[in-house]
Amino acid sequence: MAIYYLRVNKNNNTRKIAIDMAFLAKHKLIRLPKYYFEENLYLPIMNKSGDDNKVEEYYLSSDKIMKEDEDFYYFKFPFKHNQVVDVAV
Repeated sequence: MAIYYLRVNKNNNTRKIAIDMAFLAKHKLIRLPKYYFEENLYLPIMNKSGDDNKVEEYYLSSDKIMKEDEDFYYFKFPFKHNQVVDVAV
């Protein structure tokens, strides 16, 4: 299984954060440590509308937090695995 990366663009740089793939595969949720959460954090996905394969950004904002515990935020993963851009550029 490929590793998926969340990304954030700041100061003309792109920072990548690896997703916990074992947790994602078992629970269908993105588990993100609280210290990694920041504004404009997104997951690049392929929108397969018609013949056009266009990359879109699915932003993980505070209103998309499904639940949280002492150390983690949990976000819904509403995509098929083949929609996620797994190239770490």
